[in-house]
Amino acid sequence: MLMPEGSNKMISDFTGEPKTRSFFVSIAAFTTSLGPVKQELESQVSFSVKRKFLWLWAYEKTADGTLYLTVTPDRQIDDPHFHYVAQVSKNRWNHHVEVKSEAIADSDWLHDLVREGYEFARS
Repeated sequence: MLMPEGSNKMISDFTGEPKTRSFFVSIAAFTTSLGPVKQELESQVSFSVKRKFLWLWAYEKTADGTLYLTVTPDRQIDDPHFHYVAQVSKNRWNHHVEVKSEAIADSDWLHDLVREGYEFARS
């Protein structure tokens, strides 16, 4: 499918991007190991319990090997690995991460962030 010049939509189908897909598979496997979650597939892949807490995506024009994600816990967490952090409501903080390696996808710091988002989403 040809996209209009300048288009760079979010995508959630990583079929043609083996590195990006492997990062997604690793993070999704960890996320589902935490307990019951609902996964939705739209322009992003999202995970929720009572509320959404994790979104993963790439862009049409992103080279294979980059996966973007946002995790939303109930507090700001400071970590130099985060691309940026933004408060979106009184007790919700979006933590943005760019996953560009298996080491990041499988890191303890990312697992801790996803776990914190999961705990918030189920409370």
